[in-house]
Amino acid sequence: MRVILPVTGPYTAKDQIKSDQATKFIGQGSSRSSTEKYRKAWGERANCGDYTDRDVVFISVEGNRGGRKEPDFEEIKRAIAANASFITDSLLNRSRPYNIGERQVAQYLDLMSYTETAPGFWQPSTTE
Repeated sequence: MRVILPVTGPYTAKDQIKSDQATKFIGQGSSRSSTEKYRKAWGERANCGDYTDRDVVFISVEGNRGGRKEPDFEEIKRAIAANASFITDSLLNRSRPYNIGERQVAQYLDLMSYTETAPGFWQPSTTE
């Protein structure tokens, strides 16, 4: 079921593309953030704690602003334990100075043996 994200600024279009590919959502944000508005739009499929290896999880995190909330690494760990895949910002977007949260998530996924197989698309690394 498609989730229509509320328009919060010039980056909503790129976020809608990510949302359209996802089955679930992880994100927590301050009241002014797009992340928090997206969490509300996703409803019961946001931060649900229940993931499978068939899930593609859209992760949204706050950028560099006062009062920002850190990425929800506990919820991300739950999805990793299920071998879910993730959609984040691509390297181009997460490299913008504002997007410190996106860089934190990418570093964490890399640390947890995930591989960015396409821009912003992360899958568990396979060992042969």
